[in-house]
Amino acid sequence: PSPLPSLVSAARAASTTLPVLVPVNKGELASMGFPPDRFLFAALDVGASTSVADVASSDSEGDRMKMFYHENIVCIDRSPIEYLDCYRDMPVYVTSGFDLAVDNCINKDDENFEDYGQCNRFDETIGSGWWERHRQSLASRQLFTYSKGLGFSFSGWKLYGDDDDESIGKIDSPEKLLCLRDVAAAGLLPPIDSIGNSTLNEACLNGPKADFAMGDKTLAPTPAPPPDCGNGWWNYTINDCSYWIPPPPTPQPTAAPFACPSCETQPLSTKYMVSAALVGAVVALVLNWSVKKMFGRGDGYSSLP
Repeated sequence: PSPLPSLVSAARAASTTLPVLVPVNKGELASMGFPPDRFLFAALDVGASTSVADVASSDSEGDRMKMFYHENIVCIDRSPIEYLDCYRDMPVYVTSGFDLAVDNCINKDDENFEDYGQCNRFDETIGSGWWERHRQSLASRQLFTYSKGLGFSFSGWKLYGDDDDESIGKIDSPEKLLCLRDVAAAGLLPPIDSIGNSTLNEACLNGPKADFAMGDKTLAPTPAPPPDCGNGWWNYTINDCSYWIPPPPTPQPTAAPFACPSCETQPLSTKYMVSAALVGAVVALVLNWSVKKMFGRGDGYSSLP
């Protein structure tokens, strides 16, 4: 049997109003059984590195998928926190595990550290827009969820360095993800006074964006639609339209119409008219002589005086 009930009884024997924090983890929340006591509280550890499944990853996409996983499950913690408060009269205080780390890389120098590849690519997260967005999402979801209990405390205020250190707010090592000073200076944590407003209340309304496959990469732009080939198709090999039955050739344009040539009418001169009259008279005399010569109608007759 757990020694916790006897310890609580011993504390109550000394004082009936002494606040008592009972250390628990997420797996024990639903099965806790204590007599009603308004000075008894659950001290919850929500650490994200309690199992191999929480921390292990072997490539960049696995790192991003692990962050996506922790973003999803953190909102589930709201249910047992509110259940204990409402039905067991035992408010929950988050004492540890509230930070932005999704691995145990802060312990990588320990002798018994188990390396699953989770700490080999932290440099890829420095200056990454994808990691910044999803760390902000994780922080908002944690703040919304843990505010449903008695309260919460961040893993640490500062780990090292002076307050005037120029590196404050630069998340360039795994340790700074557990440092409230650096996380807040980096703009990853929503303001504490935002608890209860509409923006923070929507933190767990929808799941995180499932863009872990691409990360900071973007897809190449899609090509423009090909030209319309009518009954054929656009052949990208020849960069032209292809047809099973070629279409008839395009009619050639007709030549432009042109005006018929015309001669200018010249006025008839007097000399031209006299010459024409003389030629006409000569032609008439020749024709008259020829007729008489051919038919001989004037033979044997004398001319009238």
